Formats: sequence, structure tokens, C-alpha cells
Amino acid sequence: MKSTHQATKVYFTPGLEPCPIAQTSPRLIESEPWIAAIAQQSPDLIGMVSVEGDWRYLNPSGRARLGFSDRLPPFTALLSEAMFQLWHTTVLPQLWECGQWHGQLALESIWFDSQWFLIRDQHTDQLLGFATISRVIEAETKHFTAAESNLERNCERYLANAAHELRAPLAVMSSSIDLLTHDRLPIERSQKHFHRLRSKIQQMTQMLDDILLCREPAEFTLQVIDLDPVERCTDWIEEAQMTTDRHKILFTTESAVSSIRIDAELLQRILANLLSNSIKYSPQGGNILCRMAIDTNQLTLQVQDSGIGIPSAEHSQVFQSFYRASNAAGITGTGLGLAIVKQCVDRLGGQITVSSTEQTGTCFTVTIPL
Repeated sequence: MKSTHQATKVYFTPGLEPCPIAQTSPRLIESEPWIAAIAQQSPDLIGMVSVEGDWRYLNPSGRARLGFSDRLPPFTALLSEAMFQLWHTTVLPQLWECGQWHGQLALESIWFDSQWFLIRDQHTDQLLGFATISRVIEAETKHFTAAESNLERNCERYLANAAHELRAPLAVMSSSIDLLTHDRLPIERSQKHFHRLRSKIQQMTQMLDDILLCREPAEFTLQVIDLDPVERCTDWIEEAQMTTDRHKILFTTESAVSSIRIDAELLQRILANLLSNSIKYSPQGGNILCRMAIDTNQLTLQVQDSGIGIPSAEHSQVFQSFYRASNAAGITGTGLGLAIVKQCVDRLGGQITVSSTEQTGTCFTVTIPL
């Protein structure tokens, strides 16, 4: 869809005062002497950067903030890797489209509340570069606003991913309802569509329950009950199996006891999310191995797949909320599944570990004291 923003054009006429930054730099861009005086005396960083990424002008306050008194390095050399990516993926595209950008940017590890503008020559309309007015963010404000900005980005990404996640089961449900309504299907095919509807409802319910679990306060009471772990896990695995035709879940058990005391809801969330994760990230299908071993002191649960795997450098990050592995870009997801698992395991006083190799598969091991 075409943007409705009107690009802002800021015009300047060349002055006569040479730029004090570098001998090879173009002349200082100014329209009136009083504008130059404001820039020279302002406590904020005021500057202009060429399209190539070099400083054309930087006022005394800006040079002092960045610790430079004479020649400046290129503007892009002051950006960290993360800020360089932000500049090229967010700031520049918005400058080209809208003519301006406002946000937080770090130069030489100093955080600024920055406003940037596209600058053109008023006579020729030739692009001259980008001008900025940037104010240093105090440490307390920076930490708050950076966290707030990160939360906002995570929420935006989650909402986009959740929309994709919910759209898929809704499409399947709509198709099955149409077939059941308009076609006279044999009993076997009708039962298949009813099962499909039930499994998609369970999938959507699980997603909404996960969102609520993330928002629950840390203080809560475990709802411990007596249950048959093999029987319960068999039921949950059958529910997971109904969500896929391309995978086969194989369940093996070694149990020295027939009953344990545990929070059934938390155990179900752990198993359901691990199985859902294995199904999602094994797009080619195949077997998913689920193993459970129980003695009087501990329950051990393993879920292993032969999917795309997780890059080794990211193993420690996969349990963070909203985090998605770098090789999962082509697969929709919310980034909440493993965070939910970790939260449930922690509430049960257990531990979870991951073993994974790219293009080979992943194995999650959960141990819970009884």
C-alpha cells in the first residue's frame, strides 16, 4: 500500500563560512547568520551528515559530547553494530519516505533522543544530506525508555506473529465447517473433520492460555494432585498427534511408580509446548520421540525431533520471551512456547536443558523433583 506520508523538505542555501571539522569537508550549510549562532551555542548536538555517511557539520556541543576537538571520523564509524543496523533498516528508509525520523540513537555509546531531517538545496532541489538535532538522554531516562522501546517492539512483533498463528487454524476450521455444511460426507470423513476442528480449537486455546500464563504474577499456589503420569501423558500426546498428519509421535516410558503428586496443568503445558515446538520446527515431518522416566524422587521427560535445529550460539537464549532462533525466520511463531516451558519448569522446581545441531534436530530434557 502506498504511503500517505508527505515527505518533509528542509531547504538551506550555502554560506561562506568554511566547516571547521575537516579540510576536505564541504562548506557549512546555513541560511542566515542567526541560525549558525543558534547551532554554535546550543547545548544539543546539531549536525549534518552527507549521503555517504561523513560529517558535513557538527556544532561545538556535539563535538564536546562525542569527545572530538578537531577532525571527526565518519558518522557511521560512531555507530555500534546494532545502531548501524538500525540506521540502515529503520532511520534511512523513513527519511527517504517521510523526510524525517524521531527516535533514540547511540553514538559512541552515548544515547541521544534524535530528530533527523532530509536536507535539500532550495534552488536545485539537490539532496545535500541529513541534519540532526539530538539531545543526550540521562542514564535513568535512557534505561527506562530503552526498556520501554524494547517492550513495544516485542509486543508489536508478538501481535504480528500471533495474528499469523491464529489465522492458520481459523482457515482450517472454516474449510472443515464449509465441507460439513454443504457436502454429504461419509461418516469417516465427517469424523475426520470433527477431529480437525477439535484439535484446532485446542491449539488456539493453548495459545491464549500461554499468553495468560505469561501475565500471571510470580506468586501463586501449586495445584498438586495425584495422577497416573503414563495415562495423562498418553492423552496429551494423542491430542498433539491430532494437530499433524506429517509427524508420528512415539512415546516410551520407564516408570517405577503408578501415581505421582504434581501440578497437572503445568506438566501438561510443558509437554504440549515441547511437542508443538517439535512439530513446528520439523517442517519435513518425521518421527518425534517422547520419553518419560519416573522413580520415587524425580520425573524426567525428553522430547526429541529431527527438525531444523538451533544454532549452538543461541542455545542459552531460546528460553527468553519473544526470542526466535535466527534460522526460524521462514516459520511463523510467537517466540513464547519455550519461555512458557521454562516458566512452568521453574515453578515446579525443575530444570530444562537443550541439545541441538542445525539440520539434525533438537532434544529438550526436563527433570522435575517429586
